[in-house]
Amino acid sequence: MSRRHSSNDDQKNFTKLDNDYVRNTDRAINRKKQLLKRKIRRIVFFTIVPVVIIAFLINILFQQSKTLAVKEKKKDEANQHLTEMKEDQDSLNLKIKQLEDDEYIAKLLRKDYFLSEEGEIIFIIPEEKENKGDIPEKKDKKEVIPEKKDKKDD
Repeated sequence: MSRRHSSNDDQKNFTKLDNDYVRNTDRAINRKKQLLKRKIRRIVFFTIVPVVIIAFLINILFQQSKTLAVKEKKKDEANQHLTEMKEDQDSLNLKIKQLEDDEYIAKLLRKDYFLSEEGEIIFIIPEEKENKGDIPEKKDKKEVIPEKKDKKDD
């Protein structure tokens, strides 16, 4: 009887027996090789595909976080602008209320246009210079002193 050798042997001068047992063992070896190839393919597929999917999802997560940061920055700027506008609106509403008051309007006219009520004398006092080399400004400080009325004139 001849001895069976695998195809990996260096000696090629042996022949294989051609019987059912040898054919069945060769088929079993081929099946094992094919199963091993399939296992390796499955392992590669089930490792590479999830890695690619996870990388894609991480990329999406980073893009969304960047977009969210930009939108939050815009939101903060808009909120800051809104508070500034509300402050402006409050000051304008206060000014409207003040302009509805006749006494305030009279005070404004006296201040800006140097108008006076009866019996008042207006003195314009220039502001003091802080530095000697400064150019004098046109802004003047004015002081209104009411005149005393004599009771004899009444």
